[in-house]
Amino acid sequence: MAASDGKAEITTTDPRALEREVEARRAHLAGTIDELTSRLAPTALKDRSVATVRAKVNGFAYDHRGGLRVERVAAVGVAVLGVATVLVVRAVRKRR
Repeated sequence: MAASDGKAEITTTDPRALEREVEARRAHLAGTIDELTSRLAPTALKDRSVATVRAKVNGFAYDHRGGLRVERVAAVGVAVLGVATVLVVRAVRKRR
């Protein structure tokens, strides 16, 4: 089998060699399909997404030595507290 412009070419006319080539390609294709199926499985997608979010949160909250970035964590805490306060004030005003 030779490659030309990214496409595989069969260079033999021997029926047995052709059968072997077809079987090899079929096995390769089956392996590729299995790999894609496992990569696109919902649990695999979820696990990769969770790992990505954890890595980003850890990168935000911890420095390269593993120390907590207090100023960033405090800023997020203040922002969450501010949003919660606004929501509570809105809820109380709607009741009146």
